Amino acid sequence: MSEATARPPLARSLLLFGLLFLVALLPRLYSAQTLGWHWDHPGSFTLVNFDEGGSCRAALQGFDYTGFVGYQTIAVASLLGNPPPPDVAGDERAVKAYCHSPQHLLVARSYSAVTGALTTVVTVALGLLLVPHLPAVGWTAGALLALSGFHLSESHSGTADVPSVFFIYLFALIVVLALARRSGPLLVMSPAFLLFAVWAKYWVFAALAYFACLPSRLWEYLSAGLSRWQVIALPVAAAMLFGLMSISDFRSGGYYPALALFYLLVPWRRVRRPMILFWLLVPPAVYLISEIDVVTRFTLSGEAGRFGSGYAAIGWHKWPRNLLNLPLLLLVALGLPALALLPLGVRALLRGEGAVRLWCVMLPFFAFLLFMAFVSPITYYRHYLPLVPLAAILAAWGLYASAAGGRRWAVLLFLAWPAVLAWDLVSDYHHDPRIALRQWYAEHRDDHIFYSYYVNPPAGRNVLFWPEYAAGDAAQLRSGHYLVLSENWYDTAYANELNGPLVHDLQRLIKTRPAYAAFYRQALAGEHPYLVPVKTLRVNSFMPELLLHRTLYGNFQLFVGDIHILRIER
Repeated sequence: MSEATARPPLARSLLLFGLLFLVALLPRLYSAQTLGWHWDHPGSFTLVNFDEGGSCRAALQGFDYTGFVGYQTIAVASLLGNPPPPDVAGDERAVKAYCHSPQHLLVARSYSAVTGALTTVVTVALGLLLVPHLPAVGWTAGALLALSGFHLSESHSGTADVPSVFFIYLFALIVVLALARRSGPLLVMSPAFLLFAVWAKYWVFAALAYFACLPSRLWEYLSAGLSRWQVIALPVAAAMLFGLMSISDFRSGGYYPALALFYLLVPWRRVRRPMILFWLLVPPAVYLISEIDVVTRFTLSGEAGRFGSGYAAIGWHKWPRNLLNLPLLLLVALGLPALALLPLGVRALLRGEGAVRLWCVMLPFFAFLLFMAFVSPITYYRHYLPLVPLAAILAAWGLYASAAGGRRWAVLLFLAWPAVLAWDLVSDYHHDPRIALRQWYAEHRDDHIFYSYYVNPPAGRNVLFWPEYAAGDAAQLRSGHYLVLSENWYDTAYANELNGPLVHDLQRLIKTRPAYAAFYRQALAGEHPYLVPVKTLRVNSFMPELLLHRTLYGNFQLFVGDIHILRIER
């Protein structure tokens, strides 16, 4: 029996699970406990990620979100002697102050770190069940996820994203186990885990896992007359229909007859007669479902928002953005070797080499993949997180489906590469340019300084900047000495994960206004009559994945970006 297929004894497996959990936990927990401390003085705490604590705020009725994770972090914080202040519920300012306090964030971040590490263990278990003839796939996938710099960096953040992924994959594991062992009690228990998976972050895709419970005869009936590629192409085409309905330009242009192109893909002469009606109803059903208000809000969003343009403003530029974001995210999340081998894992899956019935449980993730590719209006990278563990399994499968899987040096490179990538990515959080900015501020104590959002300046003569201050004769701007801009605010004027690669039309940019975007481009190019660039504090990366991302989209890291300092000509 080869090393790839050998099954370790139970005791050894438990030891490996424990070691993997520790390998995943320790760097996550370290960053969770240390980021943002001691920036201004010993014992000081500076909020790094402004999305942290959202579930906590929801649990205390101070934010419109799901409070599932927040209830848990608040309970733990209360047990540790840091409960919310009395009567704080409903007071948005007070709720935000508590949820962003270091006492609560240490708990929220640690909770995220633990659930992130547990996700690596669940990934191993899923890999062992889904690809039973190659146990090394599961172990390698878990190690790859543990070493993923993207998953690691999300795990040290006190948001609901990583806990949500843990509950999603825990539910999938329960259903896979129930089917693999033909366990009725496990299947009966599974809706409770489904509740957790959905409640943690509204991930309704999880319910699709129950399609795996349908009888195989029904699957055969539904797919009768379809080739293997048509079984894939028709759901993809249906997702594209939803994608078209989620593009504002498609709706405003009245291109609805284009939905009928779907009919060209259906092999009408080969499908069963009752299925003819089903396929005929797909385009009108997509239209009617897309007109439901709640669906419209989650697929199209609005033309305007709090910070200017809404997500719908992107128009036809949505698909280039969504289709580029997917490979870019997976490239940084898993590393170049893993992404290169992932197609081999997909090919092995399509050949039916794994536990085919159990793979049906993973339908939610493939549906989510199509949603993110064609439909999703919001494409912050953390929203792609549920795809990463599954991609790790497929990449590991691709490794052992290739000749490289039989060579130890290749397996070592497969895991060493993302480890170095993780070091490069996560260290940028620990060398945040805003830390170096403190020294510059110390040298300009008497200056009047304007700053943008996410600069997180130390206390002093600071005024939040709005581009209107630079309009006309810029009298308000010229009352100051310097302007400090954070990439995480001005990147709305450039190509990024929300705007995509096409940014020539300022009307299509998201979360900004054309005048704002024009100002940021002018100022950073040194072309504004009252602003002179004098210093840039950069995020320094060396791995090719991050350098490529920087070339296309700017820095990858969430809320950690370049800081530009411009002198104001008075």
